[in-house]
Parts: sequence; structure tokens; C-alpha cells
Amino acid sequence: MSKCCKCAKWLPHNWLCLKGLSIVFLVLFYLTLCFTIAQIATIFIQAPIIDRQIWLMVVYYLCSDLLAAVAFLTVAKVLKVLRKIKEAVAPCNCSTDAEAK
Repeated sequence: MSKCCKCAKWLPHNWLCLKGLSIVFLVLFYLTLCFTIAQIATIFIQAPIIDRQIWLMVVYYLCSDLLAAVAFLTVAKVLKVLRKIKEAVAPCNCSTDAEAK
């Protein structure tokens, strides 16, 4: 848990720092990509005949899953940039405060 969070430590967004949250969303991005590949492969394996309806189904699932993956990647990149901005503007001085006490 982040030592810089002084209030509301029970809320989930305070359990991880911005770096941890960006890693979680990056992992979700890769999981979504793996799920998309598995889903498309399953559709092609289960379909006896490849016709127009199968291709429409593949395009629909591919677009929806890739949209979710791009959303996860975007959130991960935004959190990474926010962490860099936070470190530049207001660096965390928790370690120096603990040593001073």
C-alpha cells in the first residue's frame, strides 16, 4: 500500500500506486489480446462452413475485444504519464519524513 496516501486507505484505488495501477491495466491489455485470439480461433474451429455470417461474427467480436484492449492500454499510458507528472511536480517525501521522526 502506498505510504503517501494519508486518508481513505480502505478504498481500492489507494491499494496500489499509479505505477501499480498502470501495470494492472497493461496486464489487462495483454489478457484481452490473448482472449481475442482464442475467441477467434474457437469461432473458426467450431464453424463447419466459413460463410458471410461467420465473418460478420468474427469482425464483431474482434472489433469489440480490440476496442476494450485499446481502452486498457490507453488507461495504462495515462496512468504512467500521471505518475511522471506527479513525481515532477510533487515528489513524495514519505521516506524523509519517516527519517526525521
